[in-house]
Amino acid sequence: MRISHRIVTAVFTLMLLTAIASGQVAPIRGLREVPNQQVKLQGGFWGPRLETTHKTTVPHALDCLEKDGHVTNFDKAATGEGLPSGHGAFDSDLYKALEGAMYCLQNKPDKAMSKRVDAILDRILAAQQKDGFLIAYFILKEQQYRWERLRTMHQMYNAGHYFEMAVEHHKVTGDKKVLESARRFADHIGSIFGEGKRYDVDGHQEVELALIKLYRHTGEKRYFDLAKFFLDERGHAHGTERKPYDLRTPVKTPPYEKDLPERAKRLRAKVRQRNGRAQDHRPIIDEKRAVGHAVRAGYQYAAMADLVRFSDAPEYDKVLGHLWEDVVARKMYITGSVGTAQYGDEGFGDAYLLPNRTYCESCANIANVLWQYRMALLKSDAKYADVMELALYNGAISGITLAGNGFSYQNPLESKGGHRRTWIGLSCCPTNLTRIIPQVGSMAYACDDKNKSLYVNLYLAGDASIKLGDTKMKIAQKTDYPWSGKVQLTVTPKTASDFTLRLRIPGWAQGRPVPSDLYHFGNAAVSKVTLKVNGKSADATPGTDGYAVLKRTWKPGDIVELNIPMIARRVYAHEKVKADTGKTSIMRGPLVYCIEAVDNPDTNIPGVILPPKAELKSKHRADLLGGVTVITSEATAGGAPFKMTAIPYYAWNNRDKGAMTVWINEAAPVKAKK
Repeated sequence: MRISHRIVTAVFTLMLLTAIASGQVAPIRGLREVPNQQVKLQGGFWGPRLETTHKTTVPHALDCLEKDGHVTNFDKAATGEGLPSGHGAFDSDLYKALEGAMYCLQNKPDKAMSKRVDAILDRILAAQQKDGFLIAYFILKEQQYRWERLRTMHQMYNAGHYFEMAVEHHKVTGDKKVLESARRFADHIGSIFGEGKRYDVDGHQEVELALIKLYRHTGEKRYFDLAKFFLDERGHAHGTERKPYDLRTPVKTPPYEKDLPERAKRLRAKVRQRNGRAQDHRPIIDEKRAVGHAVRAGYQYAAMADLVRFSDAPEYDKVLGHLWEDVVARKMYITGSVGTAQYGDEGFGDAYLLPNRTYCESCANIANVLWQYRMALLKSDAKYADVMELALYNGAISGITLAGNGFSYQNPLESKGGHRRTWIGLSCCPTNLTRIIPQVGSMAYACDDKNKSLYVNLYLAGDASIKLGDTKMKIAQKTDYPWSGKVQLTVTPKTASDFTLRLRIPGWAQGRPVPSDLYHFGNAAVSKVTLKVNGKSADATPGTDGYAVLKRTWKPGDIVELNIPMIARRVYAHEKVKADTGKTSIMRGPLVYCIEAVDNPDTNIPGVILPPKAELKSKHRADLLGGVTVITSEATAGGAPFKMTAIPYYAWNNRDKGAMTVWINEAAPVKAKK
């Protein structure tokens, strides 16, 4: 019996559509993530935050974006009437807020939110040009310069955030209209840039990781190839072929900028300099240090990790190792934050130069979370999830108020006073915060289908529906982590099944605040982690990869109990970090603490001394800052003793304005010689 070509094609198409529906083109190495829509967070630490994002942050963001002209720009572009509001990257802010809405809708249906989002999307789609181009600024202004000024106008940065949002829209709705629009836009870009076409890159990375996401969702490899092209092209001369770039090449003012005011010309010339700001000064495979704009770098490193996971790219894998070591061992704050802006570029500074009145842009901290997440998937090693957790609980969510409608662009470790705003005109950070919180569930689990291993990377209350190889199961977590290290997991496979459960034993529980010597505990004594299965003790000793291993035949309703003792510890920085000489910080579990004026009234916060032997006591306060565990100790200020209170760093600046510091003196500061 002959099978017709039409039937074979139909079967293949059905298989592809099934893959698209699950959002998974399988990686060729590393782990497969569990999609966000299959993890429902309820209660605990993250459940209320998702609820706040859904009820407050997303509507607030969309209101502000509407008011500032992000949405009406598309109305103007659809009719061809009027001038654009804002700058060239305005579109991207709207896309990030909409992506946040998509993640919220994956977690919890909401007819009103869905209706509002669809109405905005229809206005965006109405502006798309026949050739697929979709950037409101350039539709309304400077059409002839659509793909010029790539260093300053972020055309493909806009596109990348559109692609990411479109994929999540299709996952939650099944409606192809936005996904097809994104594909048209991606194909338009691919018609201009690529092998044998134009050789150039955007000034702000984002499209690379977004194209890989689009490839994974559609199965269309041309999107992956275009992402790799853009990564490979960085650090080259650009033009009509790939050729070496000489850093001594003088920067020329393009003819379309000749009429700009002199100050604008100087600013544009500074941005166009190929000095590392946009990671375009040398080929990626030749780079061994994290340099330049920290947000752009984080997005690029995330794309590189995906490139290695989905293709044969050993040279990129090697470079990722160098970059990760440089960041985690020399250029990262104890909060997991990155970016000192030492060189005026919102970027990385010199090794060990980590001033506490610093930049640490919210977007950079989020980019670090996204990079570390992908490294954890690629390498199957808990140390990457350790950094992801550190940056998530401290550097990322410190940028948004507990109420969900106040934001900060910068996240210093020392401040004279609060500086949150209900909205930030340059709204990259508020909209990035809008999308990071509701996707935390997707970072909790990962699958090794080949070896039938389920990895648990984050401990958070809620339920997950997971398919591991041919085994379908549900996992339910009960925990109030990070306040307590007690976690109960109920494992319910559809039928009794053999597989391995791998539980991350955090580095902080093994005597390491970070997986490098950049920071260390004053007391590295390790408290015993315990593990039980159905009430019987099991070995909780982690392997070299940082995971405790439970390999058995799992039956519906099996209960795993993990207990990771949490004690408050002092943290010290590497001796080369001069900003923290003679100082200590406090960490309990994954949380970094700070002292804030509102908890320590009539106290000179920068002058507080926490004596080396002063005891650190922990107490949970359900009535404070939405419920937090505080650390108290005997300290002095101005020679007078007082009871010092420290709160989790992420919660600072939610009350009255006042001074704050993460790093506390252990002795009277030595006065500088005149």
